[in-house]
Amino acid sequence: MSKKTILLYGRTNSGKTAQIGELAEYVFAKTGKKTRLYHGDKGGLDTISPQIEEGIIMVEEMGNTDPWHFLHHAARGHYKDSQGKWILTPEENIGVYGFESLRSIAEGLMESMKQKAAEGVNIGGGSNVAFQIKDASDGQTLKISGSNMAHFGVAQSRMTEEVWQSQRLNADYIIWTSSVSKDDDSTSSNKVLGPDVIGKALTPEVPRWFNLTFRIDVEPAKNGAPEKHILFLGNHVDIGAGGAAGLGNIRMPLGAPALTSNTIEPASLVKALQLIEGGQKSAREALKKRLASFANLPTKA
Repeated sequence: MSKKTILLYGRTNSGKTAQIGELAEYVFAKTGKKTRLYHGDKGGLDTISPQIEEGIIMVEEMGNTDPWHFLHHAARGHYKDSQGKWILTPEENIGVYGFESLRSIAEGLMESMKQKAAEGVNIGGGSNVAFQIKDASDGQTLKISGSNMAHFGVAQSRMTEEVWQSQRLNADYIIWTSSVSKDDDSTSSNKVLGPDVIGKALTPEVPRWFNLTFRIDVEPAKNGAPEKHILFLGNHVDIGAGGAAGLGNIRMPLGAPALTSNTIEPASLVKALQLIEGGQKSAREALKKRLASFANLPTKA
């Protein structure tokens, strides 16, 4: 199996973490390989707690770890021992490396730079946004800081480098998640839905870093019907988001059967991957038939 790099993005509660759990089960059942998940989100891991308890998914949480070091170690497949020390040799029996998420880890980098600005550290050459507030009642002084444009550039550059680094890991699947950003399309008057990193500069760029890009969404429960999770295949227009164009790429080859739908409901990343693998197989068979037909063409004397 050739390595697949996957980007899965969507709003909160759309089911991104659950899809990692489904992929982890699928890979474990097929290969016996486990999933290592680097988790930087503030939300919990309840949706994949069974897979964690069974040892199918092993989690490294960012928590209070310095985000710069966490990102560095995560992108290289390092993990912590029982004493909390990073082991610098990746495990061999890993089928999936998961990273949650682009946005949350980038926010950690931004917060770190804000704190350094409050301490007078200049990052990126921009002017620091920092000041102090003194409480007259108790004499306590608070150091307040903010981010400047240079901070955004540093965070975006670092995230770009480390995502590329993570894709060098030896595993069948590398998957990153992200929240969703809604922005103006630079080539039209429409809105675009894409992955949110930090700021908007990387939103249209991130999908091209990956073999496959999917957007996942959820329709709230209504009229007694349960909420519905939807996985979108490729670029699409979302009427529910005001006709915004959603970014996606499934890279279906020439000769593959046309899709009968651009969604999978209920959302299933595994079904999407199986659909793509089936399309690739059909494309190979179609290619063989075309080549055979060319071989039977008469040659000129």
